[in-house]
Amino acid sequence: MATFDTWRGVYPAICTPFTDDDAVDLEAQRRVVRFALECGSHGIVAFGLAGEVLKLSADERRTLTDLILEEAGAAVPVFVGVGAPSVRASIELARYAEAAGASCVVVPAPMIGTLGEAALVDYFVRIAAAVSVPVMIQDAPAHLGVRLGAEVVQRIGAGAENARLVKLEAGPAELSRWADRLGAEFSIWGGDGGMYLLDCVRSGAAGIIPGVDLVDLLVQVYEAEARGESALADERLRELLPVLVFAMQDSIDHYNACAKHILAQRGVLEGEHLRAPADALTDVSRSLLERHLATLRLTPGGVGVG
Repeated sequence: MATFDTWRGVYPAICTPFTDDDAVDLEAQRRVVRFALECGSHGIVAFGLAGEVLKLSADERRTLTDLILEEAGAAVPVFVGVGAPSVRASIELARYAEAAGASCVVVPAPMIGTLGEAALVDYFVRIAAAVSVPVMIQDAPAHLGVRLGAEVVQRIGAGAENARLVKLEAGPAELSRWADRLGAEFSIWGGDGGMYLLDCVRSGAAGIIPGVDLVDLLVQVYEAEARGESALADERLRELLPVLVFAMQDSIDHYNACAKHILAQRGVLEGEHLRAPADALTDVSRSLLERHLATLRLTPGGVGVG
């Protein structure tokens, strides 16, 4: 098993491109992966909420798993989300991802109504036991409707030695409490679109999992901090915050619509289509987003600001 404690940095959760008739756009998916690599991403995460994973069939996920891993090659670690409504379905996805070459599988809480703590622990332990690669547990109660908590994660870790990574959508204050509770045995990662990148890293996070649309700029922030240039890191993140806060203000679909709009502006995507059902950006939202983006002076591709 790979040593999970060597994984650090910015690992974007990539989007899933669709054509206007709701088909998966395979060539565009390749461009997204290449964009993430050109941006200096330290790793890639597939099939998170930013990838509209709940709208993908199991067959589509397997096809995209092969494509993403092929395109990424051995350049960076690739984490593959394997969340599903049942243990059996998640195990099948996890085993497929491991066989295809995934570095780690990401398991969110199942969205199937209220489960007791014992059932939640059993869900994660059985999936982790089915593979030998590291397992990342995702706790995103605001989006998934299920709250795990550090105590549940400790119980999962006690039953599955490869479940040692955690992704939180909770901000730096909660992340620091988790870090204190779980200790060095677990690797904790932040999310929240990258809004709290510096606070999370300074609170003990191994890394951050934002979206892919502005990942080159987030990598610049992270690497400035890693070099000890904290003032520069703070300045660069302040420039990004209006866009990140705007994108994170509403639903996952709003966030994904913003991300795809930015990727289209940067020449990575040809369209901004979200798979139905989903609301497109309103004219007002599009105008406000464009206003925030204008201050960044984005250039095409993964080369940061001009």
